[in-house]
Amino acid sequence: MANTMVLIAAPILVGLGVSQMYFTHKWQSYCRMLGSLGQTGVRLNGLVSLVIGGPIVILHNIWSGPPLLLTLLGWLLLLESALCLVLPRAGLAGLSEVDDDTRGGVIRGMGVALVVIGGVLCVHVLRSVG
Repeated sequence: MANTMVLIAAPILVGLGVSQMYFTHKWQSYCRMLGSLGQTGVRLNGLVSLVIGGPIVILHNIWSGPPLLLTLLGWLLLLESALCLVLPRAGLAGLSEVDDDTRGGVIRGMGVALVVIGGVLCVHVLRSVG
């Protein structure tokens, strides 16, 4: 099951990362929209993080080799989820009180990180198949 999770996640992470790097303005609009919903938007963001991070942590709790990157990402998503669901005011500050230049830099930086993580996982999958 763990190798299946890596096989599924690797290309998705690369795709998301490329999207965040090249369509930063669209992701900024998405963040602004969530911020405009107030605590409801923060909770929605937390639920999305929970739905993605939960299965990763439950089905792919591997703490060695390149798959460790996916496990860490899953745990980070669960931490984000907890912050958004338990302390929505703190999450709202991140969505609505950040200027567009800073938000754009964070989104692009996350995009680069996702491409790197996804790329490392893709190489891992290709090496384990061959």
